[in-house]
Amino acid sequence: MDFISAGDIEKYSYCPLSWWLSRIEKDTNEEGVKKHRELGEKIDKLRGERRKIKTRESLVLYYSLAATLISLLGISLFYSSLFLGKFFISISILWIIIALYLLWKYEKGTFVERKTEKVMLLASSFSTIFSIFSVTFILPPNYLLGYLFEIASLLWLIFATYFLYLTLKSEITYNEINKELKLPDGEIIYVDDLEKAPIVKSEKYGIWGRPDLLIKIGEDYIPIEIKTGRIPRGPLFSHIMQLTAYMLLVEENYAAPPYGILKYGNIIYRIDYNEDLKNLLLKKVDEMRKALKTGEVHRNHNRRGKCLHCARRENCPERLA
Repeated sequence: MDFISAGDIEKYSYCPLSWWLSRIEKDTNEEGVKKHRELGEKIDKLRGERRKIKTRESLVLYYSLAATLISLLGISLFYSSLFLGKFFISISILWIIIALYLLWKYEKGTFVERKTEKVMLLASSFSTIFSIFSVTFILPPNYLLGYLFEIASLLWLIFATYFLYLTLKSEITYNEINKELKLPDGEIIYVDDLEKAPIVKSEKYGIWGRPDLLIKIGEDYIPIEIKTGRIPRGPLFSHIMQLTAYMLLVEENYAAPPYGILKYGNIIYRIDYNEDLKNLLLKKVDEMRKALKTGEVHRNHNRRGKCLHCARRENCPERLA
């Protein structure tokens, strides 16, 4: 089965004859390619800044937590208290019991969520930390070691402050780019950069394509098609068909999206994904396959304005203008 691209589906949906001529001419819109590449670079930078923010936020949290624990450990070295030692060892035992209980449940298959492993790790970590506190409170005071821990705590706090600064810097860059692009807030899964982006295929229906953008919002994967040309009064049928092709590809490779997004400049249209739209797309694909076999294609409209805006008007034998 020959694969048909989402881009060809868009051209065919605009006008079958225009699509057929585009296959013969093999024309390239260099200005469109340039704009598309620039857009891809901006989106890729946006994705990079979002990753930096998430990574740096984690580092801020880890360094701050480490600084707090080291500081508390240093303070514990200034005092000697049998009561506090017993108190912390009791808490430590409690946490290790919780960790063992979770491990037992996990082995029995009662818990299958991935979060269970994180909870067990946290419980074991807290148990270890409180065990250390129980020992330091029982031992005689050690002022030198206590001061060293306090100095180390300050150093870790400096690291946390530095990564907080980098996080805020990335957030400013991210917000500036996002303000310009006006994209939905979510995790960017895929960006079409025309060179590195892999082709997304539907083996079942013989369709392939590269959506401009794929964003994960909650548990949903939302394809976004961004048009850089003139802004129409409403979403064009050909663009809806192209977006539907991307939604079908997302359904087969990720999960069925509830909708897709068409973006013209700052105007955003949300196109719901349903069986009627999917069947209409597949009907168009069947028509294209028949045309490829027979070689017979004709104009399917009587709109003069459509011909005026067609890039293949000059060579079209059935043009209206």
